[in-house]
Amino acid sequence: MSRARLFLGVAFLIGIPAVLIWTRAWTDLAIAGGIIAALLALVLLRKRANPNLDKEYRSKAQAVVGDATPVIAASLMAPQDKSGKLIWSMFKGSLAGEIVGGLTGATVDQISVGADIGGTIGMLRGMHAARRENAEEQGLVPVVLVAVTETTIEILDWPRPDQTAYVAISETSIEPTRVLKTLDRATTLAKRTSQGYRASLYLANTVTGESIALQAGTNPATADAKPTKALLAVLGV
Repeated sequence: MSRARLFLGVAFLIGIPAVLIWTRAWTDLAIAGGIIAALLALVLLRKRANPNLDKEYRSKAQAVVGDATPVIAASLMAPQDKSGKLIWSMFKGSLAGEIVGGLTGATVDQISVGADIGGTIGMLRGMHAARRENAEEQGLVPVVLVAVTETTIEILDWPRPDQTAYVAISETSIEPTRVLKTLDRATTLAKRTSQGYRASLYLANTVTGESIALQAGTNPATADAKPTKALLAVLGV
């Protein structure tokens, strides 16, 4: 993650609530606080529901890759965001959502609340659409299962429901179905950069010229931190 993206994230988490308090936008503040609290609760619930995700990911990757090539480590990752497109898509979605949400209200207060809720939903839809488009441009999906064997790095699909509202408390019901890309470990360079609890993984094949940029979280409070760290360690980054 670049410093610019880290700054944007910090500004969003700290700056937005501060502005809402300063402007006395209590309804907006309550909605923002509720969303943040819900996300934090889901993160903790997901970790408790998935104490052995590293083993589960390896097993599911193995079923697709085949027993002939044992999977050493596997973890969920995502294509790295293109910040400009992501922010623009979120802005457009938020604006459209505010308009639609505002039209649902009959009074001034109802219009304001409707616009706030609609804007939040629109922003999430815009974020989801931008990430889906970014992944498809690279021949990937918004979330991928990266599996490492002795000789290859396998990028598998992870078919979560294509819905903005979907939140994975448990990934038990999801099964990868195919290998999207395969990189030869002997000719693939792996590089990692980190900013806070965000790890960016760059894979570049020196023979084919193909490169893949992925991202994942390493926050110990999350369920995916353990498998992500294990996979990065196997890659030596």
